[in-house]
This record gives sequence, structure tokens and C-alpha cells, in this order.
Amino acid sequence: MEFITVGDDRQRWRVAREGTGRAIVLLHGFPDGPESWADTATAVAAAGWQAVVPYLRGYHPDTITPGRGYSRAEIGQDVIGLLDTLDIDRAVVAGHDWGASCLWSALAQAPDRVDGVVPIAIPHPAALRPSPKLAWAVRHFWYFKAPRSDRRTARNDLAYIDTLYRRWSPDWTGADRDQTVARAKQLLADPRVLHEALQWYRDLSLRPDPASEFRVACPGLLVAGDADFGGDLGPYRASKTRFDAPVELLAVEGAGHWPHREGAAEFEDRLVSFLASL
Repeated sequence: MEFITVGDDRQRWRVAREGTGRAIVLLHGFPDGPESWADTATAVAAAGWQAVVPYLRGYHPDTITPGRGYSRAEIGQDVIGLLDTLDIDRAVVAGHDWGASCLWSALAQAPDRVDGVVPIAIPHPAALRPSPKLAWAVRHFWYFKAPRSDRRTARNDLAYIDTLYRRWSPDWTGADRDQTVARAKQLLADPRVLHEALQWYRDLSLRPDPASEFRVACPGLLVAGDADFGGDLGPYRASKTRFDAPVELLAVEGAGHWPHREGAAEFEDRLVSFLASL
């Protein structure tokens, strides 16, 4: 994937584009980078779409913006700002992990800019209710919010990143998985990037947010690993009730937190079919 830097002094983006036609924005999560979307970008480009693949803000030195944080509202504004920078009026948005959080926030703020959504591994925010089970699943939030988390995360060649991959997708094995982990660690080895990536967690408020009670007017493809978060698909089924447009759920059998990678062929087939329906 060939990345270029676009934007101005207010905000710069590092982005790759493949194909022509209507746009689909592919947003990565943590701990990951945009290169994880390479095969998907090729698949949607072959189907007649333009894949837009950015680094999330802070994940590349060119995109670090002093004084700008990572609140729910700000990360949603990032998506709209990227579309504005690229002169894209409307797009389908797919996002994994933090990328899905960006997607949901952008949709709540500017539904007229979004033609369809593909949130991966993160359900609709209104479907997430506080519980001991959820608190245990997101215990890494407290790890990253604690003082000196940059230093602890960087220890032993970013060993905590290995821990998270084993915890979240224990059955994902093979060269593709190992390469993904290696790329994520290479990206986060830059102390500037690691600090910004962890700042996403520090800036997120875990208090209930009334803005999360929005409904979805565009079609959606919800994607989950059926072994992620203890195998509870309840929040994804609840997410479907937030849609006023057609929505389907793809639960990838045996997959953890990277269902679009652990079941890549199935995911890409369903994604291309979803795009063809729009």
C-alpha cells in the first residue's frame, strides 16, 4: 500500500487509496495499523469501489496534532475531516476496534455523510451496558489510563502487545497473525506514536453518554467473532434494534477480536455483497 500525507497545518492525514468509484473508508484499530486492510482494499477495489485507508490520528508522526484530543466527539470528527480533505461527499465506513468507535461517532454526528456502516468487534454504543463481565473484558483501559503506562507498555519489546493478541484472539495462529503483531509493534515502537495511541484510552470517558442513544438510518453489516468477549453476541443483537435500515450480523465462527482477519475470506465475500446491495 502506498501512503501519502494530505491536509494542512490544522490536520494532516496519512492515507492510501486503491480503486475508483464510490468510497469505502477502512479504519484500523488497536494494536494494529492500516496495512492490515491491504487484502480487503484490493477486494473492494476489484468490486468497483475506491478503498480509502488512513492511519488513525496519532498512529503516524505526520498526523499528530498538538492540543487535539481523542474524545468520542473528536474521533468522529476525524472521519468527517478526512472526507472533507479528500473531497468525498459520502462514503461507506468500515472500522475495527477504535476504528469502529470512530465510525459510530461519525454516524451520530453526520449521518448525511455515511451511506453504510461495517463496525467490527465493537457494537453500537447504546448496546454496551455496565457489568462485571464488561469491566473484566476492558481491563486494559485501566492499564493504559494508569500513570507511566507508556513505559510499562514499551517494556520487553512491547510484550504487552503480545499479551493482548493472545488474550483477545487466542485461536488465531499462523504467519499472517505473526506478521500483524510484528507490524503493530514496529508502529508502536516510536515513543511518539505509542503515547498518542494510549492517549485514545486516557481521553475516553467511561461514563454513560446520552449522545450514544442515536438510531441508524443507513444499512449496516455488523461483524463479530463468536468467541470475542467471552462469546456473548447479545450486544450485537441489541445493536440490530438500533437500525431503521436493513442490517445483518456476521458472526465469524471461532474468531476472537479480529474476525475480519481470522475469517478473512468469509468477511471479504460478505463485505463485497453488502457493498453491492447499496
